Amino acid sequence: MDTQKLLGEVAGQLLSGAIRVVDLSAPLGPNTPLIKLPPELAVDTPKVEIHAISKYDKNGPWWAWNWLKLGEHSGTHFDAPQHWITGKDYPDGATDTIPAQNFVGPVNVIDCSKESAADHDFLLTVDHIKAWEAKHGAINAGEWVVMRTDWYKRNGSEAAFLNANETGPHTPGPTAEAIQFLISKDIKGWGSETIGTDAGKAGGME
Repeated sequence: MDTQKLLGEVAGQLLSGAIRVVDLSAPLGPNTPLIKLPPELAVDTPKVEIHAISKYDKNGPWWAWNWLKLGEHSGTHFDAPQHWITGKDYPDGATDTIPAQNFVGPVNVIDCSKESAADHDFLLTVDHIKAWEAKHGAINAGEWVVMRTDWYKRNGSEAAFLNANETGPHTPGPTAEAIQFLISKDIKGWGSETIGTDAGKAGGME
């Protein structure tokens, strides 16, 4: 099938509703939960600020727009390889240099919402992934994997979203071995719903 015909069919199905687009982002604003860093490491990202430029008034009678102040890891965002030290030497490891086709692909949604509700420290393991594959089919090279936890329902409260106490943050996520297993499958990317891509207690992992 040629590209033009394929794109035409996709566009038609989008217009008809045969293809449903699901927005997985969260509203961005002053109440957006932000990650908290140890004070000896770095200054925390400031709260998101939204400043009005005009809103159909004397500053702009026919338009509404704002200017924003935010950290690059605020709210729903994409972590490129260069965000972490192990990816610092990748020449195409920044969001503006990664080939755009890497952002699009089949996605495997591993639903851990029930487990995460019962155990805020729930860890997705290699065995969990293999069990999911046995039921839904293999995760293939070039595909995305996302971990559904329904943690987004906590987005209205920073305290509930971070879910931290004197022993640290308590949020679900993958084990290191699970991520290594997925990398061995040559997936394109990994996604989660919590404040970071790791489990809350990942700081104590190897």
